Order: sequence, then C-alpha cells, then structure tokens
Amino acid sequence: MNDYAKVQQALAAGAAPAMLCATCPWDRFCLTPPTMTSDEVRAAIDKASAEDERKAHAAEVAGKTPGMPIGMLLTAVTVSGRDTSSTCCPVFSLRLRTSRGREAVDMVKNAMQAWDDER
Repeated sequence: MNDYAKVQQALAAGAAPAMLCATCPWDRFCLTPPTMTSDEVRAAIDKASAEDERKAHAAEVAGKTPGMPIGMLLTAVTVSGRDTSSTCCPVFSLRLRTSRGREAVDMVKNAMQAWDDER
C-alpha cells in the first residue's frame, strides 16, 4: 500500500490530521510534482502515433485493412494530463478545502508571482 492510501485510510478511520502530519510518511513533502513535462507528453504521443502510422502503412502494402491506432490511443489515455497533475497528500488536500486553505493557496500564488529565478 502506498503512502497516499495509508494516509487516506487513517483519515477515514478518524485519525487527527495534525497527528498524521506529525508522523508524516511523505517525508514532509505535501506534493509530488507532475511526472512529465508537456514536451514529454507530446513526444510520447507523437512516437506512438508514428508507430501506428508505420503499422498502418505496412498493412496497406500487404493488402490488409489498417487497424485502429491503438498505440496512440492507449498512450494518449496513459500519459495525457501527466504534465498538469500532481499527487497531493490527503491531509494537505483536506486542508486546502477549508476557508483557511484559500489563505495557503493565496500565499503560494503570491510567492510564485514574486519568484526571482536570478537568486
């Protein structure tokens, strides 16, 4: 069972969020960033599409009907959104849904807008 599921189960069982944070299995990282960049997602889909086109061409040359572009479709379903989705600790997610969570989001937003890459 992964850490996300463990924390989610503990919350469902009534564990206090503060206790879960004090014993955090996420090693104090409330967020896991997206696993792929937009360019990596596009490259994976393009690669699968090219492979499907190669197979379709080979089928046509052999006098067969090309099949569905399954590789591209499965790749798109598998990797689409990986550049925009991150995994969030259930406690963090729960807290973001409160009125004080908006304050946290606003602080992060302000920090990102004021970010200085030169430092």
